[in-house]
Formats: sequence, structure tokens, C-alpha cells
Amino acid sequence: MTDPALQAALYLEAVLPALPRLAAHDAPLASALEGPDVAVSLYAPGALRARVAIASGQAAVARESHPGDLRLWFPTHGQLIRAFDGAGRPALALPFAGFSRLPRARRLVAAGKRLETLLNTRAPEHLPLHAWGNLLVGIQAATTLLRRRALAGPRLPLRGLVVFACPAFPSALWIDLAALTTGTGEPAAPFAARVTFANLATVLAELDHQLDAPAALGLGTLRIEGHLPLAEALGQLMLQAGQLLKPH
Repeated sequence: MTDPALQAALYLEAVLPALPRLAAHDAPLASALEGPDVAVSLYAPGALRARVAIASGQAAVARESHPGDLRLWFPTHGQLIRAFDGAGRPALALPFAGFSRLPRARRLVAAGKRLETLLNTRAPEHLPLHAWGNLLVGIQAATTLLRRRALAGPRLPLRGLVVFACPAFPSALWIDLAALTTGTGEPAAPFAARVTFANLATVLAELDHQLDAPAALGLGTLRIEGHLPLAEALGQLMLQAGQLLKPH
């Protein structure tokens, strides 16, 4: 059974931060963000929070709110999940500050729908971004799981920088398992493991949990450099995160 608190945390900490990174490569999403500057802070029980700020048409996601933000409170984790899961169910969010920002913030609904389209559909025109975005969400979700496990007890013995690349991607993706940070582009620090997909078909097979890794390695459609067990352990963690975000 999915833990609603953990699922809600994954939406705030893994899915929402994909918004600015995908907007940098998708014109419709970038267009949806255009307009007057606005910032919205989201809250849910258990100290869950996230802030989406749009300035000069550029979005940024952080944790701490600022004075003047539109602040929305989701009374349960389930209500926050409803707002993010793409099922089209109404969600209850109670504004408790920054009411005058409501008109400016409405365009985030359109941006959210475009983000949902990119992550959940496989139209040919945005297939590379779909694959890249879902891998990005999986990497960011892994940091949430590791962070929460570290708070609950000793952290899993995962260390080092892991890079994911594919010629069809707009940029490489990386995760620092020691610092629990993620990023795009080629990292400055040396990697402990690097996973390279030769094509989108291989990435999609991995996302669908249908990739025959030994066969892909033999055919050269998948290449893993460096610490193979580290890459495999991270892959299992990302699989777990994906099952939490899409339990059905």
C-alpha cells in the first residue's frame, strides 16, 4: 500500500522541480509561464512544502516561502496528490495568504497541464523530453527516498556521482549520492558510474521496466562505465520511486 505522505513528498520534491528544467527545452511550457512575476508556496501536513516562483517568465522551485507569496494549504496528503497525479479529480487547496496573487497564479494550472502532458504521453514531437523528463523525475525521487531513509536511520551505502546520458537527450543528468543533489549537463566532478543509452527505445524500455540489461549491454545499446553495482542499486531505487508515484 502506498504511503500518502511519501507519495505527496515525491510530487513536491521530484515532479514539481522538473517544471523549470523541462520549460528550458519546451516552448509550450515556457509560454505557459509567461506573464507577471508570481510565487506560490504549497503546504501539506508533515512539514511538506515547496515554492514555485516565476520571474521574467523563468520558473524556479525551492522549499522556503517568502513574504508576499500566495500560500496554499492542502489539508491532507491525499488532496495534494489529487492536485498532481493527473487523474483530473478536484483537489482542495485553501489559500491563507497572498490572496491578491491568485489571478497571476492561475497560469500555473496551464503549466501544470503541459508538464503532465510531457511526462505522461509519448507524442513523437516531444518523445525525447518525455524520456528525459521521466528519468529526471526518477533521479530526483531517489534523493527523496534516500533523504528520508537517512532521517529514519543509517543511510544506505550509496556514494558517488552517477551520470545518465543519451544522444537524444537535451543534456546529461546526474545525481550525487553523497550530497543528495541532482543536476543537468556534464558534472565537473569525476563520476563513480555512467549509464549511456544508445537511443530512445532503450530509455523507454528502461522506464517501462522491460529492458533486458544483459542483452542491451551485449548489443551495445546500453553502456555502463565505472561502478556497475552502484548503477544497479540506484536503478532499483528509482524503480521503487516510480512505483510509488504510479502505484497503479
